[in-house]
Amino acid sequence: MQLLNRQQRKQRKLELLEYLERIRDEKGNAVIDINLDAETLYNPLSLKGDKDLSGDIYDYIEAQANVIPAEIPLRIRMHGDIPEKEQGEIIKMMHRHYTMKSFDISWDLMANLRKMILLALFGAGVLAVYLFLALTGRNALFTEILSVVGSFSLWEAVDALLLERPHLRREYRNNEQNLNQKIEFVPPMSEGEGAERA
Repeated sequence: MQLLNRQQRKQRKLELLEYLERIRDEKGNAVIDINLDAETLYNPLSLKGDKDLSGDIYDYIEAQANVIPAEIPLRIRMHGDIPEKEQGEIIKMMHRHYTMKSFDISWDLMANLRKMILLALFGAGVLAVYLFLALTGRNALFTEILSVVGSFSLWEAVDALLLERPHLRREYRNNEQNLNQKIEFVPPMSEGEGAERA
């Protein structure tokens, strides 16, 4: 059974490598093709002054880029009949979207660091009081409660360091990949081309 799992994992890795090789262009960029439809291009809730692209476009890009290592630059090819003036606006919207997301992830990283430090200090302080009371033999029940609270606080600090922080850093790197992506506009694909690429 374990041998089968190893073979399946190896097969999946090979499939991923083949996929990455297939979508890379001659310059080494990972190319993501997007079929733009004028009716679903913009978020219907956004106003003219702060117009934004449909969330489906960002979701699609992130879903396609999810398996692409952050070190590989992205090239987004938008297929559709988009006027040149509108193309510049779309590039600005996408840059603004990923810039705002970058700030959001940075704030999450800072909050994670604060949480980690405060919980570690609180846990160490509580455990210091626990050790003092345990050595003096006073109030056994209160001492055990302090032990649990101090251990839990330190565990949460370690969780923030070892689990949450790496996830946030990975998210930040992936967003930087999106922020630095090259965007180009090309004519719409014919149905035959789309089937050929699939």
